[in-house]
Amino acid sequence: MVVQRLVDAYIIGLGDNANNTELLQNLLTSITSGDSSLLELVQALGSYLASEEASRRSKGVQVLSDVLNVLPESAIPEQATSRLVQFFCARLEDATCVPHVLTAINALLRLASFSDKFAVDVLNALFKEVHVQSFQHSTRSAAYQLLELVIQNHPQAVKQMGCDFVLGFAQMLDGEKDPRSLSVAFQTIPKIADLVDIKTNAEDLFDVIFCYFPITFKNREGDPSAISPESLKVALRAAITCSPYFGSMAVKPLVDKASATSISAKIDAYETLAAGTHSFSSEDFKSHLETLVEQIREDVFMSSDESVVNTALDTLESIYSVIAPPKDTDASAADPAAMVDDEGETSSPLDYVLKEAVFQLTAEEIKNSEQIGKILRAVARSSAYNCSVVSDAVIPIIIERMDATEILTVRRELMDVLNHVLSASCDVARKAECLEADKINLLNIYRPDTSIPLDKEYSFLHITRLKGITLLTLLPVFLNDDEIAVAFQTIARASIERNEEENVNKEATHLLIQLSQSKPDQVQSVVLPMFFEAMRDKFIAVQKVSHLLNALGAIGVSSSKILVPVLTGLSNLVVSGNLAPPHCLATVSTIRKVIEAVVVSSKEDNTDLCVKLLDSVVNPLSDWIYGLAQSSNGEHAVSLLVLEISRAMVAALSRINESLQAKYLDPLFARYQDIALQSSNASTSSLSPLFSAAVCSCLPQTMLPVDNVNEFISKVSAAGLNTTLQEQRDACFEMIASIVNKTKDAKQRSEMVKRALQEAEQCDSAASVLIRHWLARAQVSCNDKGGYEIVNWLLELIASNSSENSTVAAEGFGIVLGDHDWSITTATHGVVKVLSKQRFYATVVPQITSKFKSADNEQVKTNLLVVLTSTIRYMPKSVLMNGVESVIPLLLSAISLTQSSLKAASIRTITMVIIESPDTLQKELSASIIPLLILSISQENQANTVEVRRATCDALSLIPEKYIYPVVQSSRKAVLRALTAARNDRKRLVRQDAIKAYNKWLSFGES
Repeated sequence: MVVQRLVDAYIIGLGDNANNTELLQNLLTSITSGDSSLLELVQALGSYLASEEASRRSKGVQVLSDVLNVLPESAIPEQATSRLVQFFCARLEDATCVPHVLTAINALLRLASFSDKFAVDVLNALFKEVHVQSFQHSTRSAAYQLLELVIQNHPQAVKQMGCDFVLGFAQMLDGEKDPRSLSVAFQTIPKIADLVDIKTNAEDLFDVIFCYFPITFKNREGDPSAISPESLKVALRAAITCSPYFGSMAVKPLVDKASATSISAKIDAYETLAAGTHSFSSEDFKSHLETLVEQIREDVFMSSDESVVNTALDTLESIYSVIAPPKDTDASAADPAAMVDDEGETSSPLDYVLKEAVFQLTAEEIKNSEQIGKILRAVARSSAYNCSVVSDAVIPIIIERMDATEILTVRRELMDVLNHVLSASCDVARKAECLEADKINLLNIYRPDTSIPLDKEYSFLHITRLKGITLLTLLPVFLNDDEIAVAFQTIARASIERNEEENVNKEATHLLIQLSQSKPDQVQSVVLPMFFEAMRDKFIAVQKVSHLLNALGAIGVSSSKILVPVLTGLSNLVVSGNLAPPHCLATVSTIRKVIEAVVVSSKEDNTDLCVKLLDSVVNPLSDWIYGLAQSSNGEHAVSLLVLEISRAMVAALSRINESLQAKYLDPLFARYQDIALQSSNASTSSLSPLFSAAVCSCLPQTMLPVDNVNEFISKVSAAGLNTTLQEQRDACFEMIASIVNKTKDAKQRSEMVKRALQEAEQCDSAASVLIRHWLARAQVSCNDKGGYEIVNWLLELIASNSSENSTVAAEGFGIVLGDHDWSITTATHGVVKVLSKQRFYATVVPQITSKFKSADNEQVKTNLLVVLTSTIRYMPKSVLMNGVESVIPLLLSAISLTQSSLKAASIRTITMVIIESPDTLQKELSASIIPLLILSISQENQANTVEVRRATCDALSLIPEKYIYPVVQSSRKAVLRALTAARNDRKRLVRQDAIKAYNKWLSFGES
């Protein structure tokens, strides 16, 4: 009785479109708890299932289907499965019940008791009784899901049905238009082809599939579950090419589709032909090869779309790889793939390509040499046999033609084709027979001709020759060691020697980068010494040094085997004194950049590499700069050199473990500790950043070689506070901040800060304020409340304006949040909490705003604006936009500051607000913002640096995009006058930005 009441209520709910979730849960609980059974449910549904009224029958089946979909397998008796299958198969004749019958069967398919026989019965009933395409998508989707489940869980049933399954599936798919159903169906076809011999019904199935090619549709925007056009194309392509039985039917229409005017359809056809090479036979392609080659040739020669050209060439290569003879076939023997035409003449598939190529190469005027070369390369790359045939047919003609002509343009075109053929030989790693016989001739072709000037007119000829020389070195067993060395010297010389046409230098460098990956030993032994020797020239120009360093950097970064030799060689150049002093800084800077590019950006464990770099590069440079600082005569920029070496040390030292770090710290402390703590000599104090960089690079768990860290903090604090040398002071404060920040124990961290502050209390200089900035940085970054106590102390000092250090306190706020090369950064293992900047903004900005409003001293207001600008300068955009209205008035005041960096930061913030929330500034736009921007664009004011003027142009350029004309109508003439003057700015970048903004304002309001 309980089940009957639940069923009746459920049926009523279906009629009223009510939510039956609770009733379904009650039915499920009743059956699973044993209070009722599945049989009782069926009995309760009896009057509905047997009703003559279609809607009542449909609702009865729906109740049963809903229950089966949530009922656990244990609650369905094995003997019930057979009866349910029989019932649902019979109900497939009833069109009104079909949607719910299919979902019920899908629920049964997950049961272990559902046998292969049941699957066959269901499929026979489905194919016989249900016209799937007459139903809505949800029902069709359930039908395709049923097939997927049968294929997955009952493959033997599919095999047993064989042709009947194929025909039934084809009938189901015929007429389908919904991309979601098509995607499922296309993915099902390869599975069918794997299970069933479709030979008998291949044509029926293919006709149903291929009618969709090429498939195009627009997906629903904003729907993450929507089928993408590309995924549907891929699924259809896999379906068309899944069986060798489709080959004879697919190739011809696909070749025809390749001539379509639509680029998308053309590319789709080519990619499908290429995919077909994995399953179709060579005979399927041979009968249509001539037409296809002609079409590909037309596209390669005529198409302006690079994707069409590349796809066509890839397809050509794929197809010739299928019809190529076996790997061990002798190229001098008759072509096993040869065909006999209607006139009884034998021809090779390669003739379709070679005849046209030979005709073009022997013509008086060679046209489309680049395209000819690409086609020959694609065919030659397809197999070793094809490579040999193409090479044997083409190379002798090119050599003969080269000997017969002195016209440079013709020679370049011939070399271009030759390069493509040689490239194919390198790709298949097979040397053609003709290459060995014509070796001398090939070497003569590529031998540099000093009579040809190195200018723009002939640059392509020189570049083509260099490419050919590179290819000769890559050919397997073609050049001997001496010849390879000469080739490398030729390429290196082209890279080193500066000439009027820089493209030759760039291409030679690019080729060396490629060779460093394939032949690193030869690059190391031949090329690098040439570069180093060129840099030893005492009269070498700065531009050439820059060029050589860029080339060496690129070569080093490209190959791990070359990296250390490059950097070691550059380091030796600096240390040996063979490099002119003006070039040492550029060289050390290049070393640092390469180390950062390879080590810092890598996610791999580079411990071994870092150790090598420290031992062979960084330490020798450190020793050199240490000696240089002791006896500097002013030739070298010691401070800048120290900074670059320190950065290089950070990049390598920070990436090794604590035990290795401790090993390197011992000698560093022995050398630099006294310099950092006691030195009063400006030359030696310039070395302090090396000591700071080493300490700041360490992991938190690395033990410093000191007896007591707290005592060390006190000594370093005293040294930094008492010195008059900025480099020494900064290094001391950087180390203190790093050590404090990385100390996990809050109590110990507090003790360190206390010791540093005790030293600061005894000093009344600017240093006593700056050390607090660094201590605040250390604690704010790890969300230690002590940092905010120091920040409050600094703000009170600024607000009171009680000493000359108030300005120092304001200007030093950039230290708290600003970027630094090594002190408290994520790269050097600093503790930087995710929301530390957000917390700082939320805590400090309201205090700044409040103090600014209550201040009556202009100097105090200026200092507070400096603090605000320093704060927002390093804030994420998402943080700034939260409550930005409250700081807009202060930002406008900050634009009047004389410090250019802070002024630029204020303008950039205003620009960001214009982009993200233009309504916020609308009231102040004409009255305040635009007049301030006009003043900031003038180059007469020294505070308006290039950075400020460019930021102003960017802001002005955005206003016409973000606001309607009436809002700024009154300011238009003034803005145009200011931008007219800015168009004549001394700096080209400012002029460009001003022209862009001027054009927008000029057309603003005219429409």
